[in-house]
Amino acid sequence: MKKKTAAFILAVIAAVVLIAVYALLDPAALPFPRCPFLQLTGLKCPGCGSQRALHQLLGLHIGAAFRYNAAMVFCIPLVAFLFFADIFRNRFPRLYDASRHPALGWTVLAAFLTWWLLRNIFGW
Repeated sequence: MKKKTAAFILAVIAAVVLIAVYALLDPAALPFPRCPFLQLTGLKCPGCGSQRALHQLLGLHIGAAFRYNAAMVFCIPLVAFLFFADIFRNRFPRLYDASRHPALGWTVLAAFLTWWLLRNIFGW
């Protein structure tokens, strides 16, 4: 078995296990890892609430997931797009090129920085 194939299989297994853990266990009620940035500064990072948001998404509670971390909810389609563009880069080369365009990276960075600021200013 090639190393790439083995690594892919291990990644899929790890993803399935993590999805099962977050689907079955509520991070808000159990001692899941806490955000070190929040613990040190008292400010929320762009990822704060992602564990609880993921748990809510897996239970199909979109509104609750959005309240925990709106950025994470918006990132799922973005990650799916990037994954799709990468897998089918030979079939859809223009889509792949668009997914690697610097404007996309700068836009995502600006959105995350804006989210980070607004959630700490307005308490989102």
